[in-house]
Amino acid sequence: MPNQDTDFQNCLSAQPRRDNPPTSKATQELASELLILVNDDSNKAMAIIKQIMYYSPNKSIEWYCEQAVAKLNRQLYDVAK
Repeated sequence: MPNQDTDFQNCLSAQPRRDNPPTSKATQELASELLILVNDDSNKAMAIIKQIMYYSPNKSIEWYCEQAVAKLNRQLYDVAK
């Protein structure tokens, strides 16, 4: 089974590594949205994903991306109030 950390890093990177299977189009789109929300700071995106992974282990990469995007959108909405 591929390492989820590595899979997510591949998803965030511009050039996926050949030694890991490709991620789904939906996951790639979510990762792109996540990077937009963190101003292309992949370290910040990874930190958010790792925090979510810590509290909710054994989920799919797509699920972690969805949760990260939702979390950032909630934060943006709260600031806009």
